[in-house]
Amino acid sequence: MKLAFYLRLSQADGDLDDDNKDESNSIENQRALLQAFVGFHEDMPKEAVEYIDDGYSGTNFNRPGFMRMLEDAKKGEFDTLLVKDLSRLGRDYIGVGDYMEQVFPMLGIRFIAVNSNYDSDDYIGKTMGLDMSITNLVNALYSRDLSKKFTSSLHTKWNRGISTAGRVPFGYTKDPENKGKWLLDPEAAKYVRMIFDKALDGWSTSMIANHMNEQHIPTPGQYREQHKRGACGRKVTDEEWVWDTRMVWIILKNYAYTGALVHGKTKSVSVGSKSRRNVKEKDRYVVEGTHEAIVTKEEFENAQIAIQRMDMPSMRQDAGFSLKGKICCGNCKLRMHYHYGATPVIYCGHATISGKASNCCRTKYEEKWVEGIVLYSLNQQLELLSSLVEKLEKKKGQAPDDLEAQKRKLEKKIQVLQAGRIRLYERYAEGMITLEQYQAEKTATAEQVAKLQEQLDKANSFGKKEDSLINELDSFRYRTNEITPFDHMTREIAESFIDTVYIYNKNKVEIIFAFDDVIQRATEYLE
Repeated sequence: MKLAFYLRLSQADGDLDDDNKDESNSIENQRALLQAFVGFHEDMPKEAVEYIDDGYSGTNFNRPGFMRMLEDAKKGEFDTLLVKDLSRLGRDYIGVGDYMEQVFPMLGIRFIAVNSNYDSDDYIGKTMGLDMSITNLVNALYSRDLSKKFTSSLHTKWNRGISTAGRVPFGYTKDPENKGKWLLDPEAAKYVRMIFDKALDGWSTSMIANHMNEQHIPTPGQYREQHKRGACGRKVTDEEWVWDTRMVWIILKNYAYTGALVHGKTKSVSVGSKSRRNVKEKDRYVVEGTHEAIVTKEEFENAQIAIQRMDMPSMRQDAGFSLKGKICCGNCKLRMHYHYGATPVIYCGHATISGKASNCCRTKYEEKWVEGIVLYSLNQQLELLSSLVEKLEKKKGQAPDDLEAQKRKLEKKIQVLQAGRIRLYERYAEGMITLEQYQAEKTATAEQVAKLQEQLDKANSFGKKEDSLINELDSFRYRTNEITPFDHMTREIAESFIDTVYIYNKNKVEIIFAFDDVIQRATEYLE
């Protein structure tokens, strides 16, 4: 039996309040309860692998810990899963029922919800029962009710001019004496004021970004990092962390700089969903005069007129591009943009919006050129993959003819030595040898057993390493459907084999394949 614990905690589900964790549902409490349950059952192993989602709602199953748990379950990493109660698994009653009655049984997983008194072994060949169905439904309704109360609480705070934002706009800082209020940050506010002044003087967003970089003014993210105000979530390299037109555009469009609190710009598509949609300006929560203004309303409106012809730089890629989302700039490491036209091209968007401050290559690469390089390299790697499988099969077939006889001989020697240890103790107990003699002979025997056991383990594992590597390599070979070399790139091929493509320039392209790791391990093993 291989055991796994799934532990989940979420503010959205009411497991947390504004300041503290609910101890009954804390990760520590869930772990302690499951460990105690295991302790009372002698047939269960005392060690378990844990999958944790701290801060994820139970209304959907798109959680990193849960998804990792499912992948491991498919690989047979465990066969028994424990949770504190059904609500920890999820609060979507239909989804929970699907996992309990279809997914887990199909994977051969025994599922136990301790406080819900549910053990799937008690329901073999049956449905989970009306009581369990009602429990799941109650959990789902409970989560939706909490979501409504939580949203209502937010609206009340917003109407009172209390901010619930985790991060304040560049130019402000949180008031340490009054939670939910903002104070002016003089240094950062000076930079914001500069941006508005330049826009009012007729400067474009690219001209402003270039000026900020020439003056070595820190970006909002750099400023937060320098003043230790939380993670900035950047993806760009240090050298390319510069002002760009997008940053300038966002500041110029933020009405909060007039002293107003603006909340409710986006809303969740559904309860527990990570997807959000924009809310129309007329439906947003705006409370005037909640903090000190950096610009007047008139200045803000004039700045909007000045930039009204400037669209926010797009970060989208064309859905029809086979390598969508997989092409990155080798310098800044950000995803490159795809421009659909008579001749589709890929280019570094960061270089475009950052101006001359960026060292990224500004070349526009034709779609066919990029796909051709990736396709050629992929076919070469798939040839190498097949070659490695053949070499592993050959090595696996080189097992000695008398391997089984060698294993039996080693097992016999180990048994003799282990029996000798018992006789050795009996001799010491009967006073035939001294304690020193007993300890010396016992140590010598243990060393002999260890050496023989090592040889036996090696003999038993003969061929297993090859089998493991062959299976991993074959998992990629089978995706080709025996049609290689490929003659054109498709979305399916890219998703199956390509991880990331870094383009530095016309002469340097780095391709990370999905099977690079197993090829490296197989090559090192054969060497």
